[in-house]
Amino acid sequence: MTPVYTAGMRRRNLLRAGLSAPLAGAALGGCVTPDAQRFQGTHRRMVLRDDPDYERWRQGMAWQTFKHDRYPDAIARPRTTLEVAEAVTYARRNRLQVVARSGGHNVSGAFLRDGGMLLDLGALRGAEVDVSRGSAWVEPALWSRNLARVLEPQGFAFPYAHCGTVPMGGYLLGGGVGLNGDSWGGIACANILEAEVVLASGELVRVNAEQRPDLYWAVRGAGTGFPGVVTRYRLKLHPAPRVLLSSAYVFTLAAATDAARWMERERRAAPEDTELMMLMAHSPQGPVAIARFVAFTAEQARAEQLLARYAAAPEAHKALVRMERVPTTFEQWFRESVDASRGLGFGSYGVETIWTDRLAESIDAVASAFAEAPSAMSHILISPRIHTATPEQAAFSMFGEAFIGVYSVWADGAHAANFAWLEHCAQLLAPFAKGRYVNETDGFAAPERVRSAFSEEAWKRLADVREREDRQGVFHGFPGWG
Repeated sequence: MTPVYTAGMRRRNLLRAGLSAPLAGAALGGCVTPDAQRFQGTHRRMVLRDDPDYERWRQGMAWQTFKHDRYPDAIARPRTTLEVAEAVTYARRNRLQVVARSGGHNVSGAFLRDGGMLLDLGALRGAEVDVSRGSAWVEPALWSRNLARVLEPQGFAFPYAHCGTVPMGGYLLGGGVGLNGDSWGGIACANILEAEVVLASGELVRVNAEQRPDLYWAVRGAGTGFPGVVTRYRLKLHPAPRVLLSSAYVFTLAAATDAARWMERERRAAPEDTELMMLMAHSPQGPVAIARFVAFTAEQARAEQLLARYAAAPEAHKALVRMERVPTTFEQWFRESVDASRGLGFGSYGVETIWTDRLAESIDAVASAFAEAPSAMSHILISPRIHTATPEQAAFSMFGEAFIGVYSVWADGAHAANFAWLEHCAQLLAPFAKGRYVNETDGFAAPERVRSAFSEEAWKRLADVREREDRQGVFHGFPGWG
């Protein structure tokens, strides 16, 4: 899709002059939206490119310390769904392509484009639990950790993102590889029951299996190609496990391929209520591979039974370190996910991912390169999947027997070296890729990788939905595609 607007001083002056003009016409339930002063007036809800505060706002959009050199013409921060609709209407009338940001956690900065309007949804962080229906309405900027804090007292859980600071918006829109996902829908977006969406017209609609089914299909996995702004999701909830028990086995890097073969074998036999994970990380003694098994159960005895099979495996007896049947909680998991003392904390990030049906071969191919990572903070996450059927009525259409994510992480300014290492690993994994995960691939650097996150049928259908719902091109497309 060709961008509908190119930045220029004349355009910025016209935009600034229009900030006090009424923006009637974006109807929500019969109400007319307020004027643009609600954004630019005393509340400072919008900045333009030549505003003194612009760069501070732009820098604050990305969660990580690396800042991409892309510059929207306007950054808007709506506080309500009504203001989201107003902002979209304003952007359409002023020929500004729109892209939405929930929390800035997308590593490639998919929300950051040159020109147009960046719509920052960071103020939309609410949640409403319907205990009787076993569902919850959640807003896009709500962190996984904070959703868990809302749900657990009510006896519910959800396949939250593994990192506690990942918000629900982009995570769900692109699929969502989540905690205990194999037991709870396979992929998180399969649990989206309906959503509220602001369209290119500024109209607010509710989408579900019966109402606007094409948009409902797209909201379950279209990622940054979705032709609208999701302001709320209604999610199917699951009974919260009363027991979370974890066993972990640490191996030398030389044994990583054997550990991956163990994971492949257990993936085929593993029952529900178990999550299999593997991490390649750098320890003070050198690079290691960690196999981890987590049981999510209602009873302690059941959790211990699930983990006993792994303790009895021949591979477990070859581990350098065994940490078995360790109690954990969602809250502890989320704290660990941002614990810099573990070497996986805050810094500059790059990521590439694949879905594969050849896990052990993939790990064998990349193990030597992992040992040569320029930063000891870099790591590779492996998530063997027990259930790999794609959900019905979902744009999410690319699954594999395992997810592999290569995360280049560094604390200094050596951006070029770390990005080069990441791309080297991506090339090593490419022969084993069945497809990619749209939330964690860099379409700016390699647009074809975005395409490989969808089946042929889903890619064509998504193009049709975008054309029908956004004929004027109000919303940016996928990175690298428009």
